[in-house]
Amino acid sequence: MSTVKAAVYMLKYAWYLLAGGVALLLIYFYDGGLALKYIYATGHSRWTVNLSMLDWYYLFNLCLILPFVRGVMKRAYRKDSVEFETYKDKALRLHHSDAQANHKGRSWSANGVTTNPWEYQYSQTQSYKGAADFSFNVAKNLFLNILIIMCGPLFLVYVVVKKFRQRKSL
Repeated sequence: MSTVKAAVYMLKYAWYLLAGGVALLLIYFYDGGLALKYIYATGHSRWTVNLSMLDWYYLFNLCLILPFVRGVMKRAYRKDSVEFETYKDKALRLHHSDAQANHKGRSWSANGVTTNPWEYQYSQTQSYKGAADFSFNVAKNLFLNILIIMCGPLFLVYVVVKKFRQRKSL
C-alpha cells in the first residue's frame, strides 16, 4: 500500500471518528455517562464522567465498527440533494402555470396584470431550500451514526451476510 493511500485512509478514519464523536457525545449525555454540572457556590461548571460497561461498548463501536460500516455503506451516507419544494417555489410555479394558462395574443399578463421584469433573473426564489437540504443531510447522518454506534454488531452482521451472498451468487 502506498503512503498516499494510507494517508487517505487515515484521514477518512479521522473524519469518521470526528463525525461519530458528536453522536457518541449525544449518547453519553442522554444515558448519563457525561454530565455538565453547574456549581452555584463557585459559579463554575464541571464535567463529570461516569462511564458504565455500556458506554465502553459504545466507544468500542465508535472506534472500530463505525468507520468500517461507513466505508462499506457509502450509499447511505451520500450527499444527494433531497429537493424540498418550499412554499415560495411552489407559489412561483403556480404563478407561472396560471400565467401560461391565461396567455392570449403574445401577452404574458393575466387579466391586465403585468409580470415582474426582474422575476426571470434567477431560476429559483430566495428561500431556505439549500439550507433545508444541508440540514436534512446532517440530521440523517447524525441519526445513522447514533444507530450504528448503538447497534454496531448488527450492522456488521448485515455487511458480512451481504458480502457472503454476493460471493455465493458469483
